[in-house]
Amino acid sequence: MQIVQKTKKSKNETGKGMVVMIQNVIGRTSAKAAGFWKKRKELARQYKFMVKPCLLLAAIYTLAISALLRANYNYRDDLKRVISGRKGWEDYGRYLSNFLSSVIHADSYLTDVSPLPQLIAVLFLAMSGIILWHSLSKKRKISVWDLAALVPLGVSPYFLACISYKYDSPYMALSIFMSVLPILFIERGTLTYLCAVTLGTFLMCATYQASSGIFPMLVLLLCMRLWNQGEDMQAIRKLAVTSAVGYLAGLMIFKLFLMPPSNRKYVVTSLPPWERLIPETATHLAKYFSLIWEGFKQEWLILILCMAAAVIVVMILDSKRNKFAAAFLSVITLSAMLLLSFGVYPVLSKPLFYARAMYGFGVFISLLGVCISTSDKMYCGKLACLALGWCFFVFSFTYGNALQIQEDYAKFRVEEVLDDLKDMDIMTPENSHEKISIQFSGAIGYAPAIKHMPKDSKIMDQLMPPPISKFRYNELYQFFFYYKLKHIRRNLPQDSGVDFKTYHLPVLKDTIFHTIRGKDGCILIELK
Repeated sequence: MQIVQKTKKSKNETGKGMVVMIQNVIGRTSAKAAGFWKKRKELARQYKFMVKPCLLLAAIYTLAISALLRANYNYRDDLKRVISGRKGWEDYGRYLSNFLSSVIHADSYLTDVSPLPQLIAVLFLAMSGIILWHSLSKKRKISVWDLAALVPLGVSPYFLACISYKYDSPYMALSIFMSVLPILFIERGTLTYLCAVTLGTFLMCATYQASSGIFPMLVLLLCMRLWNQGEDMQAIRKLAVTSAVGYLAGLMIFKLFLMPPSNRKYVVTSLPPWERLIPETATHLAKYFSLIWEGFKQEWLILILCMAAAVIVVMILDSKRNKFAAAFLSVITLSAMLLLSFGVYPVLSKPLFYARAMYGFGVFISLLGVCISTSDKMYCGKLACLALGWCFFVFSFTYGNALQIQEDYAKFRVEEVLDDLKDMDIMTPENSHEKISIQFSGAIGYAPAIKHMPKDSKIMDQLMPPPISKFRYNELYQFFFYYKLKHIRRNLPQDSGVDFKTYHLPVLKDTIFHTIRGKDGCILIELK
């Protein structure tokens, strides 16, 4: 009897202990959940002021690219993805772009959902601009000068090339966002900031590596401003070292686990031999600067130089250190930022020299603008910043309308060729069993309205995709996939090993736009 009573008592005590333990677990979980909810609400209140400036900046960017959105132009690789639905970013280690594309397009097959991707890109750009502005100024109210300073971030001619992509643009903008986001974690502890920088750098590389110079530029400018304000050197060194370690760690993780080797015709991701690293890097940087010098209008370059000079003057006037040292370090900092604006590309064996790889220069201009706009001095520098922002804003409409003009012209030229092929019964289904090969020679060129634009800069040539020609297979997609010519063999001279021009084929039709030659199933279309 006593044993039974002891057993019941022990069971009751065990049951009570289990209840108490469960209550403790629930209590601790509830406390953690409440703490997390409280921190989330505090974080939301802390950055609530960013919402209105972000929406305002997004509206400016959207208005600037409205002509581009209206053009609905399939820019470079867009046409291939419209037809095939293929992603393909894994070829460059951009697995995050692959994953997010399935989310944005709601399918693993990528249909054309423009302008949704470009509008998402605008939101990422606006958030990046506001973070950049707040991290440098600590202001909570944005001014007209600040907005003008942030215009080059998303509307510089080079990022217009990125926003032209219907498929790639959100991930290019996301890479900028990932580059500036870690700056918000500076005051949240060294370990937290280090992890944020490492993760942000890794995710930047997994979206678009052309942003690789943005974070170093921003950190350099922050360190310079802190030194200028008389901050403790130990704190500045700690910020610089932590940023460098996190950044290099993110790059190394990406290189070791995600980065595939690329030896394509236009880019090679390997490094040159060590003895050639410095001279080849200098050559590549010179190439980038020559593209800017040739591409930008003269007045744009003058305004940028005025902004750089204004930043140096502001640094000197606001400095709590030696004025000569402030002047020297300002020049060194801006020079280093300029070199870093192209990211890691200059050190590659064969960098990417397309306009879409140079938008870091636009971020550099915005950093200059924010330094000026957040100062109470140098209104001449603010006016230069406002003028440059207006120039870029207006140019975005010019560029968008030029794409529309070129799209209409290219469509007209394609239809002219197709009509003539149809008249010669080359496109009829009954001939589909015949072995017909088509080659192209020459190019359609740009529309007359684009040709007649003033040639005071080559920026339009750098942005506009190459006209349809025999040399670029992408541009010939329009002939062979849009218009059901799959039964015709699409031979380019470099693919077939034979150039039909050497056959001296007889002329079948000659117009002011093209000449069609052909014999024995060999068709040569000479574009004029």
